[in-house]
Amino acid sequence: MRDFLTALGFLTLFPHPQYEDFEGKDLGRSMAAFPLVGLLLGIILVIANSVFSSFLPEGLTNILLLALLVILTGGLHLDGFMDTLDGIGGGNNRGKILTIMRDSRVGAFGAIGILFLVIIKWEALNAISPDLKSPVLLLMPTVSRFAMALLTHISPYARAEGLGRPFVDGLTRERIYFALAVMLLISLFVAGFKGLVVVFIITGLTFTWSAWFRNKIGGVTGDVIGAWNEISELLILLLILMFT
Repeated sequence: MRDFLTALGFLTLFPHPQYEDFEGKDLGRSMAAFPLVGLLLGIILVIANSVFSSFLPEGLTNILLLALLVILTGGLHLDGFMDTLDGIGGGNNRGKILTIMRDSRVGAFGAIGILFLVIIKWEALNAISPDLKSPVLLLMPTVSRFAMALLTHISPYARAEGLGRPFVDGLTRERIYFALAVMLLISLFVAGFKGLVVVFIITGLTFTWSAWFRNKIGGVTGDVIGAWNEISELLILLLILMFT
């Protein structure tokens, strides 16, 4: 329960114990519960979809679902996505990339990137058939949160310190195996074989993302991990569309 509450506190805006007071190993251990927090977010999205769709058109419902997910997570991963794009787009070496990523101001690459990210997610949700909507809303946040945990486990940290450092230092092999088992069970239950195929592809792409950033800046940062959550969500939606 402690791991779940810690993960819930970090990944969402729900009332929670002050995870800032926990040691690094506690933050790392909490990543085992990331898929469960993702499932909780998915359940909320399914309920919201049922409510919104009862009196709103599909397009408006879907944009509200995306907005709700941003609100529930405090825009944490979107911020990382924008910072990562700004760093990669504006820096030509490791030091400059890391400096730009640490800058809280949003640059052109981040602004344009988030615009396209939201539009493509919205269009993808619009294209998903009603019978797949609930499974997708459950699968998307669950698998993407596991992808963050996996990326953290397989990657060195690119900075001496930072938001993601305690997670990298505290996440053990046993905890990532637990997260994997939980995520596989949830994916199989909500989406069957298609869910497992999505998991397989996202896992492979997570290793690719890790390798690219190791080559680029020597590892990952909190921003890079958060960016991968957003990209994973988008890829999950697109993969489901490809398989239908």
